[in-house]
Amino acid sequence: MTWLTHTFFAGTTAHILGLNPAIAVIGSTAPDWTEDLFGINEHRGITHYLVLWFLALMLTFLLFLSHAPYSMELLSFTYGSMTHLFLDALTKTGIPLYGKQRIRIGGLITTGRLSEWLFLALLILFLTPLIKLDAKLGHSRYKELHKQGIIDRKEYNERKFKLWE
Repeated sequence: MTWLTHTFFAGTTAHILGLNPAIAVIGSTAPDWTEDLFGINEHRGITHYLVLWFLALMLTFLLFLSHAPYSMELLSFTYGSMTHLFLDALTKTGIPLYGKQRIRIGGLITTGRLSEWLFLALLILFLTPLIKLDAKLGHSRYKELHKQGIIDRKEYNERKFKLWE
């Protein structure tokens, strides 16, 4: 997938889940730019290992549950990275599970081709209304109450996913 699809999907779904969309967007490109950072020449190699990013996601989730400083940001980053792997798994090439074993979900999408642009259009069509619906479901209300100090982080996290009260 291209950066456009990765960033749109990570940013919108992170917003819907109450994560930091900007940091999720940065994380959504991390499996690619870390190749350059570490001087790795193989695209979709070790920086795309599902096992490594899944462990990072679980670790940051545990930090988040313990209310560690910057845990929301770390969780948003690793969530974005996992969305990258999910989207890459939808392509014909897939992603490495570990070593030479690869994961492909469908394998109908080719990066940068018509199939990806149609997929992106469908994402925009289905995810954009969810962002608009989000405010009506009350998530934004709880976020504002948390920012004002009326409710604490624990209560905010408990309530933000409830549809009715």
